[in-house]
Amino acid sequence: MYKTYFGFTEKPFTIAPNPQYLFMSPRHQEALAHMLYAMQGEGGIMVLTGEVGTGKTTLCRHMLAEVPENTDVAYIINPRQSATEMLASLCDELHVECSDTSSIKALTDALNQHLLDNHAKGKHTVLIIDEAQQLDITVLEQLRLLTNLETNDKKLLQIMLLGQPELSDVLKRKDLRQFAQRITARYHLTPLTQDEVADYVAHRLQIAGCDKQTLFPKPVLQLLYEYSGGVPRLINLIADRALLGAYALEKKRISKQILQQARNEVLGATIQQPTRHRPWLWLLILILLTTAYWLWAVQPLHQPQPMAHSSTAPIENMHNPVLEHPTPPKKKAVKPEIAAPPAEKPTLEMAEDTTTSTVQTIPTTLEQNSAFIPVFKAWDIDYNPEINGDACEFANANGLLCLRQKGNIAAMRGLNRPAVLSVANQAGEIAYTAVLEIGGTTTQLATQDAYAEITLQQLALQSFNDFTLLWKAPTGYQAPVRPGHQGALVAYLAEQVTQALHQSWIGAPRTMYDETLKEQVKILQRQEGLNPDGVAGPITWIRMNHLNHLNHIDAPSLNKVTP
Repeated sequence: MYKTYFGFTEKPFTIAPNPQYLFMSPRHQEALAHMLYAMQGEGGIMVLTGEVGTGKTTLCRHMLAEVPENTDVAYIINPRQSATEMLASLCDELHVECSDTSSIKALTDALNQHLLDNHAKGKHTVLIIDEAQQLDITVLEQLRLLTNLETNDKKLLQIMLLGQPELSDVLKRKDLRQFAQRITARYHLTPLTQDEVADYVAHRLQIAGCDKQTLFPKPVLQLLYEYSGGVPRLINLIADRALLGAYALEKKRISKQILQQARNEVLGATIQQPTRHRPWLWLLILILLTTAYWLWAVQPLHQPQPMAHSSTAPIENMHNPVLEHPTPPKKKAVKPEIAAPPAEKPTLEMAEDTTTSTVQTIPTTLEQNSAFIPVFKAWDIDYNPEINGDACEFANANGLLCLRQKGNIAAMRGLNRPAVLSVANQAGEIAYTAVLEIGGTTTQLATQDAYAEITLQQLALQSFNDFTLLWKAPTGYQAPVRPGHQGALVAYLAEQVTQALHQSWIGAPRTMYDETLKEQVKILQRQEGLNPDGVAGPITWIRMNHLNHLNHIDAPSLNKVTP
């Protein structure tokens, strides 16, 4: 939209991991050196960690573009797989044929033969797994066993794990100490420094065909560093939105106000921050200041000033945002000079209604446990944080479990359970609100003391996309139900998944989680858009209950019921 306006050949700030735009800070250079060494090493495991958006995937794509001819690479981007599925994916990536893809032994034997053939040809074989912090413990153990495929002088498979800092915490587990001993190189990628942010922006602008250093002035770049913390992905998101804002305002450079509004739209951290002074807003300010002066000038000095209360009135009671501007000093007997409105081209905004235009206020609380009070009420349970303590522990004592998810409103709607959502309050602080119902365009929110119906758009602007819901687990549920488990809970799972798939089962109850039941669970998961790992975890149970209409019997729903 704005490429022609600024003279770009392509958009300079996207979140796609394009190696062409890779900015090599000193830490990125060191990380790449570690990866290239691991690529040509003698086997073992290399771990690269870094915060979300610091450039791990982009760095990996850059490395893959320069892979030597004597190297075979298997690149796995979906780590949420079982051990068998991971081996099958590795075979697919390396083009290894296997007659039985459901057998770990058959898959391992086929891989071993392929690795020996590669070694005989003088080739290296590398497995790269992105988002490795999501790997299951059983999969990590299977990866460790793959490093046992070796000759007398060399490991046949080099493994490279890319993940968020949580991966380091996982690898510290005592039951993974054998895995940790196989790690031959580690590197943690940190965000950019303030000076590097300026170089980063200039680098991407130049690649996109624009060498205008004035597009992002130095004060704006300093502010961009503060907003993004030096994380490249956040820089891209905010800078892209700022360019769009400047284009809409017909500006040729990014101002602090434009960048601030871009930050608000991307992160939703600050509410009610105007991006610029509109012509009609200047007119209202002029009228208010003139009126204030007139009231001061014509009234006797010993009488109370009629406008004095406006400077101390609570902000939430002021319907017009211009009242937040201070009135002129009251002790100077001279007429204040009023600056003329800035010369701007007339826009459609001049035709806007100048009456009340307030942002809806979301009811929030700074105490997360308190935010659970309306959620428990939806389950017909009385909860008092001061008496009952932690919300999730109290839920567990009452037959419910907490499930925390990082996701947007659509993800919350898909799970269809009242939830506590983290949002930005009016002061820009992290606060909490209970989401009780979601309709087509509105949602009903509550705290212990307040209730409001607001638009989904407003909620999305203030949401941090981090919510916790309560769900009713089946009797005996302690952890996800997996293949190999047995007992009454497995029998109940078999009954429910068969019903959800509209299938029938003739015979005795199935108490063993066998391959047939696993395939049924995977079919259900695919139909519901879930990761088809064959493991019946919380989300699978919730979606299965929804399909079987159990939510209408024993659980509250987010769906707004129309009378």
